[in-house]
Amino acid sequence: MSHEVPLPETTRTALAHAISDEHVLWTVTMLAFVLDVLTTLYGLGRGLAELNPVVLALIPALGPVGALISLKLVVLAVAVVAWRVLPSRYRGAIPIGVAVPWGVAGLMNTQLILVTLFG
Repeated sequence: MSHEVPLPETTRTALAHAISDEHVLWTVTMLAFVLDVLTTLYGLGRGLAELNPVVLALIPALGPVGALISLKLVVLAVAVVAWRVLPSRYRGAIPIGVAVPWGVAGLMNTQLILVTLFG
């Protein structure tokens, strides 16, 4: 037991701690996955167009849900393999590199849906 008051983390220490907690990064990645898929499906259901040419090519064979999930599962598989083979100090970049574009896409979808609904 100690009576010492814990010192606040510096920004650099906090960032290093967050990156070392990879489960948090993978959780954020999966939340971005869900946000992107749900907003895309909602937008498609409201008449908006898919812009990803790979998804567009897969939709006739797999449908919108199958195309989106299949493509994202391939990306996740590649990400997990890369995460496993990279040295541990670089592994945090993998879920970040996947989460950022999916999160941005989900937020852009959300904005487009809101503009479509509310002008």
